[in-house]
Amino acid sequence: MRRLALITLLISTLATGVPAPAGAAGGCTAHTTGARYRPTVTWSCAASVVSATAAVTRVSTHAAVGADAIAGVGTTGLSLALHGDLVSGAAYRVALTYDDGSGQTTLITTWRTLPPPAHPGLHVEYITAIPAAAVLDIAHRMDLANIFAVPRPSDFIDAGTPPSVSLSGYTAALRGHQSALVVTDARVYGGAALATALARFCNAGHGVVVGGQTHWISGAREGWQTASAVGSETSVFASKWSMYAYDDVAANQVSTGSHDLAKGSIAPNFLTKGLTHFTVIGPGSGEWYIQDYFSGRVLATLQKASSLASPFHTFGQVFLAARQIGAGRLVDLGFRPWSSAVDQGGFDPSHSPGGALTARALWWATNRIPPTDTHFTTTPARESNRATVFFSMAAKDQDKQTADDLHFRYRIGNGSWHRAVGDSFVMYHLAQGSTHTVYARAFDSGGNVDAHVAKFTFHVLPGALG
Repeated sequence: MRRLALITLLISTLATGVPAPAGAAGGCTAHTTGARYRPTVTWSCAASVVSATAAVTRVSTHAAVGADAIAGVGTTGLSLALHGDLVSGAAYRVALTYDDGSGQTTLITTWRTLPPPAHPGLHVEYITAIPAAAVLDIAHRMDLANIFAVPRPSDFIDAGTPPSVSLSGYTAALRGHQSALVVTDARVYGGAALATALARFCNAGHGVVVGGQTHWISGAREGWQTASAVGSETSVFASKWSMYAYDDVAANQVSTGSHDLAKGSIAPNFLTKGLTHFTVIGPGSGEWYIQDYFSGRVLATLQKASSLASPFHTFGQVFLAARQIGAGRLVDLGFRPWSSAVDQGGFDPSHSPGGALTARALWWATNRIPPTDTHFTTTPARESNRATVFFSMAAKDQDKQTADDLHFRYRIGNGSWHRAVGDSFVMYHLAQGSTHTVYARAFDSGGNVDAHVAKFTFHVLPGALG
């Protein structure tokens, strides 16, 4: 298997940094981020720098951090790509020694990385057929989202370089991961193996987020001369899990312009929370409907095209769609999920929340978000004059795709837990004068259980009916 080598010497495209104090007056100013995966430190200088060296250490241990030679010497913009992954919540120090023509100056900068991620045990596998700079941009943005485990080199596979990756190789790479991000815009090698591995991954209750053009067999314009689809249109992934039918893309389906989100099209959903605007740069999904509305939903579309010649004059392209079958989940992003600061990127991060939407999609795809607030909605009276009583329950499930996602278990006293039929259960012919305590808790299709247990105690009165 060929693992994607995220080679350094790539300039970070993260949008903002925290300026550090400049060294000599009119010298250089450092910009850092809290990123941990292959971060890059940059400097803006008042004059062209003729020579520069730098040393990076962790403040608490003084351990050296490997880095490339400084890029940008001879210009006013310097950058230093670090080799090692940095530790969460730790301080680092970089000492830049540079000469801008007025003699050598040393500038000391310290910064702190992000705190530990919210869910360090959740791992994302990145399977891509796009340029390495685009992969690095996506990795940086997922790291900054601080939801999942910090990316590792083993979390990346290049599906765009022969020789093809085998089924056993893809399967092994997905093992130990709870979700996968699959992004293709170039030819996919080992596509049949990848399609089988992803279908098995979803069937096992995991989640996949796809971006780029994973359902385009071939294309009529730049970037799609060869198949970028995950496998063929007859694969189990294409027929069961892909949101769209596989397609040979016509020239008028591929646009180099921009497409705005149709605001009235946004459906209430975990994936669309906070989504109010988006501008897709370049091609969108190229589709206006999904394959199966029983298991899938269109969550947002782009505005209709103004040109009568466009196939999207009547219907806007699908921007965001999601599918759930059992516990398995799939999300299709109708944009290239890397920044427009990198060649062919599909969104401008200063105007469109592409990184945040990608991270939220991966979080939903893991199906690891438990329900909350289990409570009874129907109960007998505390002093019941009925010996047959009825209970119903409810809970909050912020990431559910359908009503079937949410289930309930109940227990009577110290007895065993039983699965409720739907959201209710009945207790029959209880002894008169008896007291009972009933417990209930919600769980979802992924097996996540509400930490809160609802409790209700009641007494059956003497002489109670039925």
